[in-house]
Amino acid sequence: MLSQRRPILDGWRRGILATMRLEPLGERAYLMSDLPAAAPLVARALEAAALEGVLEIVPSYETVGLYVDPDRFHPDAVPETYPGLESTASGTLHVIPACYELGEDLPAAAEALGLTSGEVAALHAGSVYLCAAIGFCPGFPYLGPLPDELSGLGRHADPRTRVPRGSVAITGRQTGIYTLERPGGWWLIGRTPLELVHVEDAYFPIAPGDSVRFEPIGAAEYENLLGRRL
Repeated sequence: MLSQRRPILDGWRRGILATMRLEPLGERAYLMSDLPAAAPLVARALEAAALEGVLEIVPSYETVGLYVDPDRFHPDAVPETYPGLESTASGTLHVIPACYELGEDLPAAAEALGLTSGEVAALHAGSVYLCAAIGFCPGFPYLGPLPDELSGLGRHADPRTRVPRGSVAITGRQTGIYTLERPGGWWLIGRTPLELVHVEDAYFPIAPGDSVRFEPIGAAEYENLLGRRL
């Protein structure tokens, strides 16, 4: 069996050797914690392992959920370590254009962070972000971590009732993209012209374990790219 509990690792840490904990959640699910790497990467490694009786693998920030057939799955089959995890389970890098001129909250976010709008845009576009999870609305990628200089903004006390599709936003240590028009309380610092989700076509190009880098564009290029798919 897997070991007893150790302190939970930072969800963004990518060490290779660690000991995991596997806890039952009823008869048909297990929760994996104390992971040896970011949860989406562990999930990809588990998918590659094709364990008997595992029906679905769901990563979150610091844990991985296993939905199983209890008649076929045995917890002892789950590996404790994954040598070479990063090289074998890395996902796709997506380069997403973002027009920071269209960020409705960019000036206010910059002021709150003690930066200029240009500095916020440059810092945001200067990092590569891991997609830790998909949620909230179809295809919405939870990305991070933000650079320290951009971290710490809480959600708006009064969320917007309408956030435009394609809005690039930040809060806490996370950044994300509103793939569909939805209410929301994150700080809107830019907008991408690309279509990142098409529910009817089952088009969801960004998956947990993938990485995202934002590429600054101007308003004219935004218009030229508007509606194209990633």
